[in-house]
Amino acid sequence: MKRAIIPVAIAAALSFSQQANALEWDGFLTAGFSVHDQEDATYLDTITDDVRFDNDSKFGLQVTADVAENMQVVAQILAAGSDENFDLDVEWAYLDWVFNDTFSLRGGKVKEPVFLISDYIEVGYAYPWIRPPQEVYRNNPINTINGLEALVQMDVAGMGLTIQPYIGSNTEGVPGTNGAVQFEATNFYGAAIQLASRTFTFQVSLLQTDVETINVSGNPAFNPFAAVGDAQLISAGLSTDINNFVGYAEFVTRDISDQAMEAIFPDQDAWYVTVGYRMGNFMPHLTVANSEAEPLASLGANPGVSQDSVTLGLRYEINDSAAFKFEVQSIEPDLAAGSVGLLSNTPTDFVPGDSVTLISAAVDVIF
Repeated sequence: MKRAIIPVAIAAALSFSQQANALEWDGFLTAGFSVHDQEDATYLDTITDDVRFDNDSKFGLQVTADVAENMQVVAQILAAGSDENFDLDVEWAYLDWVFNDTFSLRGGKVKEPVFLISDYIEVGYAYPWIRPPQEVYRNNPINTINGLEALVQMDVAGMGLTIQPYIGSNTEGVPGTNGAVQFEATNFYGAAIQLASRTFTFQVSLLQTDVETINVSGNPAFNPFAAVGDAQLISAGLSTDINNFVGYAEFVTRDISDQAMEAIFPDQDAWYVTVGYRMGNFMPHLTVANSEAEPLASLGANPGVSQDSVTLGLRYEINDSAAFKFEVQSIEPDLAAGSVGLLSNTPTDFVPGDSVTLISAAVDVIF
């Protein structure tokens, strides 16, 4: 008899949920292509001098299910062209427990609020660029943690103040190793403080974690990839929207304690500034970005991202749910400092002062 009670109870609960329309779906899609003008060079791991549609194309669904009046489960499922040809991945999945209008608690796989657009970074329709400035947004190899996050929201002088502390751990593949080397973060904790009004949003963020890299492939080509240390990342960002003028600016600094770890993730500073202006359905915008990594004397090279870029873009509002974007970007890696920037490799005749011209176009849709 006891065994029969459990499936009957589950069926009753599912039936109640369906009747109450407790399940909500929201989705987004980006379809785009990129190409650059340098033969035998790869940018952002997938962009080459051939027209390719995988780097920026993606499809996502966010599912929200009510558990009780003050509790819900939220998950985001993402399929990206740059991730094993649209393999599905659960970007986040957490239980959201709302205690009152001021305080809520999330547990599960949660997004770190490290940058201005961390909470919606995959939703291309929500920001002006085809992809956020990579000089800044590639500084944190771990974008989610398995743990707890609190959300404290209150009004201060007519503005909204949000405080998000979090704690947890996670494991991700080290960029450029195709999963052969794992990056483990434990004792991971941090917080973001955000102040927002109708015309601006200002945010500061700090994270600290113990880190370890492990060569899981057994391939000696990835040695030495065993390092233990701690990492700290501090960021500050501001966005504005006043009288059709749109602006974004962010700065991030990363500090790694262990020299062996610095061979993979060196100390690095990065920033960008974006200005745009709405003219009806059109918004031209300009972005200037810089990233500078600290050279490692022990390696006689600069393994970090040191580069400058200038991006001229145009966003066109097709309708209330879709936008077309076009960008031309000039990227100059700091070869004189021993860095190839975000290029995986460079042409043999590439010399300091040379630049890569990258052309991208995309359509962003929300539904």
